[in-house]
Amino acid sequence: MINYFLRIFTLPGVRDEITRYARVFMGEASRYSAGFKGEAVETREAFAVLTKYIRKEKISRAEKKQFKNQMVDILRGTGVVVPFMLIPLPFIGTLLLIIVDHLLLAMNIQILPASFYPEKKKDLLTAKGIDEDLEKAIAKEK
Repeated sequence: MINYFLRIFTLPGVRDEITRYARVFMGEASRYSAGFKGEAVETREAFAVLTKYIRKEKISRAEKKQFKNQMVDILRGTGVVVPFMLIPLPFIGTLLLIIVDHLLLAMNIQILPASFYPEKKKDLLTAKGIDEDLEKAIAKEK
C-alpha cells in the first residue's frame, strides 16, 4: 500500500500539482502572518488613541475614525478567527480558516480584518491572481 502511494505521488504530474498547491498555501500563510502583524500595529495605534482619550486630551476626527475602524476589525477578527482556532487538532483550524476565507473572498465577502487584504493585490485569492503569482514565481526560478 505504501509503495502504491509513493509511486502515485512521485509521478511528474502529481508531484507538480502538489508543488503548486504547496506554493499557494505558502503564499496564503505569509498573507495571514502579515495580516496579524498589521493588526498588531493598528491595535497599538488604537490603544494610543484610547490612552489620549482617557487622559482627557484632544482627539481629532481622524483619530476617532481610526479607533472606530480598529475596534470593528478587532471584533470581526475575534468573531471569525477564534472559533476556528478552538478546533483541537493543530493546523486543521488554520487550514479551515484559509479555505473558508478563500471561498468567501471568491464571492467578494471579506470576513477578516482589513489588514489581511492588501490593497495593492486585491485579486490575491482569485484563480486569476493565483495563476499570475505562480507564473511569476516559476519565471523567477528559471
